[in-house]
Amino acid sequence: GPDAKNAQVFYISKKDFEQARRALNSIDNLAQTAVRAVKETTAHNIIAERLGVPKLEPKAGRHPYRKLFAAVAQGKEELSDEDKNTVIDALSSHAASIAEEQPEKLAKLRGDIELVTLEALIKRYEEMLGEKLAEGRWQDFFHENPFILNMAFGYPVIKVRDQASVGGRKLSGDGEKITDFLVKNSLTNNTAIFEIKTPQTAILNKTPFRDGVFTPSADLSGSINQALDQKYQFQKQIAQIKDNTRLYDIESYAVHCCLVIGRAPDGDDRKKSFELFRRNSKDVEIVTFDELLEKLRQLSVFLRVAGAPQKATD
Repeated sequence: GPDAKNAQVFYISKKDFEQARRALNSIDNLAQTAVRAVKETTAHNIIAERLGVPKLEPKAGRHPYRKLFAAVAQGKEELSDEDKNTVIDALSSHAASIAEEQPEKLAKLRGDIELVTLEALIKRYEEMLGEKLAEGRWQDFFHENPFILNMAFGYPVIKVRDQASVGGRKLSGDGEKITDFLVKNSLTNNTAIFEIKTPQTAILNKTPFRDGVFTPSADLSGSINQALDQKYQFQKQIAQIKDNTRLYDIESYAVHCCLVIGRAPDGDDRKKSFELFRRNSKDVEIVTFDELLEKLRQLSVFLRVAGAPQKATD
């Protein structure tokens, strides 16, 4: 405690002193380790750039102090929530003038934001793939990020409605056919039906039908028939659906069906069997969840390369 005669003197026990010494030494060690990691990575990256090999990120470790020291050593500065909001508000207020005076910088900023957003989406997708989620969670995910379905569809689409009724109701009121997503080509208005299952859904049977030949699972064949029935009902009742919904800019020239289901199989025989079956499914396009993830990753790589500064050539 404080000295009775001298207020500037404070006494602590040997136990408290030893505890403080150890804590400060630990912080010092964490700082040295973080700085050393940043130095080693920086040296590697300087040489890597010359050799054309991938660069590395410093290993920040798990301890929050070490992460902080590593960030400081790299010259990174964390913004507070208030600072972030200030930046966003300032950008929103001056976006028009920036676009007029410095369009290149605004385009670069937009590209950076899109890339960061895409990488965050990829991370979220990867985390969801690691969990056993119900169909509804995946339907919500694609509802929030419909552009992923654009990649699966292959040409410009806009979502008409999710959980859309495509007909089939009986006089008893039963039998209503509900598709997960009804979309249309933004140029021709031709419609498409999307059915979303789960990554855990089996797409092939476990045992081979013949040596090296695997048959589609009941879930896969059933999902295909489900999509085809929805297509049939939709085409048969398109006029009534238009009238009931007041959606007159949808057409059923050649309704496309897309099924998102399961994961790409392992093993050469299983891959062969899946591709043989999928490529002969002319009316229903089958895409696996991990294939969509890979498309997102490829898009991220493309945007990163496209946004990288071009090296001057002699």
